[in-house]
Amino acid sequence: MSKKPTVALAALITAFALTALFTAAGYLDALNHSLAEAVQSLEAPALTAFMIAVTTIGEWFVYAPAALLLLVIPKTRRKIGLPVTLTLAASAALNVTLKMLFAIPRPDAHRLIAETGYGFPSGHAMNSTAFVGICVFLFIRGVHKYSQKVFIVCLSVLFLLLMGLSRVYLGVHNPTDILGGYLAGFIILASSIMVIEKKHG
Repeated sequence: MSKKPTVALAALITAFALTALFTAAGYLDALNHSLAEAVQSLEAPALTAFMIAVTTIGEWFVYAPAALLLLVIPKTRRKIGLPVTLTLAASAALNVTLKMLFAIPRPDAHRLIAETGYGFPSGHAMNSTAFVGICVFLFIRGVHKYSQKVFIVCLSVLFLLLMGLSRVYLGVHNPTDILGGYLAGFIILASSIMVIEKKHG
């Protein structure tokens, strides 16, 4: 078996650990402030409505029913429903654990929506990365047209970027919360893919 997946997972864990440590130590406060200020300077009523719509899609109550539906339908249960549900559950559980472990507060200088709990890592960024990522992986395995694969990957990347941007724009996360969420989500995703590949390899 190739060592590339293991190396990639180790790199992701290292990147997350460094991001978490630097964020907790306050080394990235100035960067967080300047980036958030730049994003929030774009505030406009239409853009705010759009960002709220995007961030709502990333809520657990949107992903969970979709995962459970795939799990209930007999034709999708084993090959799609089970890996998607387990990946999302693992991401959600790890996010709660990491938030409690680091206990890094959310920003409160520019709130456009109400949020509670700790900020690092972003649950929206983490769960979206894990959920969308595993869905894209399974989709790519099932189609043969290169154009379809490129389209779904590009669309998914755009969505994930907008998801992270929306959380900063709405003032409920720092940029490093989003980065930490992406990295933690990719750790869950990479782990799920390794399990799937080992099972079917």
